Amino acid sequence: MKKREFLALTAMKGEDTMSSVAVSIRGKVRELGYDKIPEMFEKNPYMRKIYPTEESMQALTVFQIYEGSGEWFDLSKKPIERASFTFGAVEKKVEGYFITDTCIGCGSCAAVCPQNCIIQDGRPFLIEQEHCLHCGNCMTACPVDAVERRLYV
Repeated sequence: MKKREFLALTAMKGEDTMSSVAVSIRGKVRELGYDKIPEMFEKNPYMRKIYPTEESMQALTVFQIYEGSGEWFDLSKKPIERASFTFGAVEKKVEGYFITDTCIGCGSCAAVCPQNCIIQDGRPFLIEQEHCLHCGNCMTACPVDAVERRLYV
């Protein structure tokens, strides 16, 4: 982490994947050092049980994720819920699967969507990004290649 100055992490809460709420964060990090450790222990007193002495606490340091992006998921709902976010100086970019104007309205994409998040009210059809799993089934099923994946790395 010190060398690359980058971190990616995912945290989940739930019994299994499909009953979980999760958050994924990736971004630039910087070391703040030991000075923040007492403040961290104050906010999380359980840490004193893990590091009971001043000597054991000396092994610790604090890092800050100061610029990056992430996603929040609630996989316990059907359809799932998701939201993207950015922080620091990162510009939010729209990612995911999108149906273009070449859509012919055949419904092949909607038929294979496990979350039923494709709106068929008009043409082109519309994918509700906040419910999309990003599985790609819609893109594979489209007979006219009207679904495109937009990915920003």
